[in-house]
Amino acid sequence: MWEVANQRVHGTTYEPVIGRWEADRRSLRPLANRPPYPYADEELRKVARDAYVSWHGSRYSVPWPYAGREVWVRDRGGEVEVLYGSERIAMHARAQRQHAVVTRAEHHQGIPRTAARGTKIVVHLREPAPVVEIRPLATYESVAAAGGGR
Repeated sequence: MWEVANQRVHGTTYEPVIGRWEADRRSLRPLANRPPYPYADEELRKVARDAYVSWHGSRYSVPWPYAGREVWVRDRGGEVEVLYGSERIAMHARAQRQHAVVTRAEHHQGIPRTAARGTKIVVHLREPAPVVEIRPLATYESVAAAGGGR
C-alpha cells in the first residue's frame, strides 16, 4: 500500500496520496477531554444447525434453541460475546488458535437428537421456511407487453 497505492496521483485532488496525507497529518490535533472513537468488531452471523457460530476462524457454541437464527457476535476484551437482540446468550474466552472449537456443555444439553450419521449432531429447526408469495408470470408479461416492465 505505501510503496504503490499511496504514491499514485489521486483522481480528485491531483496530488500524490502520500503527500496529501503528510500535509493533513501535521494539522491533526487531539480532541481535549474526548474519548477516541469507539470501535466494536461485531458482525451478524447465522447459528449453524449444530449450534455453533463461526467467528475469526474458530467456532463457538451457543444454546441449541438458537440454531438457524441470526445473532450478533463481537469481541469483548479478549472474550467472544454472542447476542440475540439485546440478550447475551453466550460468552466464551477467545480461542487461542484458529480452527478451534470452543464448547460449553450446557449449550447442548437437551438437544432433541435423532438417529445421527456418525458422530455429527444435527439440530432440527422448529421454525419453518418463510412463506413466499407465488404469482403467475403472466402478470409480469402483460405489464411488459404494455411497455411498463423491463
